[in-house]
Amino acid sequence: MPHLVLAGGVDLERALGGLETEVWRWGRAVLKRDKVWFRADQAAALVEGVVVEHSRPLHPVALIAPHHGDTVVRLWQVAPVERTPAVQRWLALVAADLRKQGAGPLLATNLTGELLEDLQLSD
Repeated sequence: MPHLVLAGGVDLERALGGLETEVWRWGRAVLKRDKVWFRADQAAALVEGVVVEHSRPLHPVALIAPHHGDTVVRLWQVAPVERTPAVQRWLALVAADLRKQGAGPLLATNLTGELLEDLQLSD
């Protein structure tokens, strides 16, 4: 399962609460971050997206949750989606948004370096 682990915890309501819908181009793909839903205690969140590649929309959902004192960003397994490079790049962009909002640097991931380049996920 594609995932990124960011150092330390993050106040998800502060980090994601004010984020607007955003659209990026990556090669031939269009990546969009859309809605955010928070767990009742605000400690975890789901981020909905749309990835259009080859005229075919995919609808990934990222789960952001605490994990052993750090923050994990991964595809939500309940929403089945192809794990294409564009979907994985979208997931990395969600982590980069958290990083811009005060999350710690990238500790671990199973994504390739080309998907992460230019995102400044590390210090």
